[in-house]
Amino acid sequence: MENKKEIEDKKEIKIKKEMENIKEMQNKKELICRIAGLLFEKGLVSGKDGNISIRTGEDEMLITPSGICKGFLAPEMIIRQRFDGAVIEGSYKSTREAAMHSRLYELRPDIGAIVHTHPAAATAFAVCGKGFPENWVLEVPSLIGKIGIAGYAPAGSRQLVEEVEKTADSDVIFLQNHGVITYGPDIYDTFSRMDAVENTAKTILYAQFLGGAREF
Repeated sequence: MENKKEIEDKKEIKIKKEMENIKEMQNKKELICRIAGLLFEKGLVSGKDGNISIRTGEDEMLITPSGICKGFLAPEMIIRQRFDGAVIEGSYKSTREAAMHSRLYELRPDIGAIVHTHPAAATAFAVCGKGFPENWVLEVPSLIGKIGIAGYAPAGSRQLVEEVEKTADSDVIFLQNHGVITYGPDIYDTFSRMDAVENTAKTILYAQFLGGAREF
């Protein structure tokens, strides 16, 4: 049988681990708010649109709430929920597009974070159902990668999740008549890819105004 000291030691280890988990979760919530602020400042998200998530376990994530401007998010607003939609922690309403995030995490174990926004230039390509030419801008093959075009479906619908499933092997997803999804191993890579996507979209549009780009 365990003596009193061994029992107390185990309790202390358990409490320490729980405190570390709480601190780690809080740090990730703060990071989501920081990234949301950067997206807002750079014009990659506007109004109350878009959503951001970070994987926190095999079957759970932290995700931004519905109806809150990304420029004014606070850590206590971030929701912790399972992939089936069950909320573990948080008093705010979750985004209706949480299922889209969950499904991508399930299909892609390599994904650690997801950003979905409606940046103007890149969304213009999505509205037209077009990706980027791969031989116009160097960033396309090197930084952005393969762009998948997901067919149109209403936001938050099961049909949208099914359309996203079809393009989950891509590096970036353009949602027809909707917006853009980027993802990566962590939130930093995911943010950088969204930034590169919008910058590339602007560059291509400017080149077309000037008469067309020279291919390489």
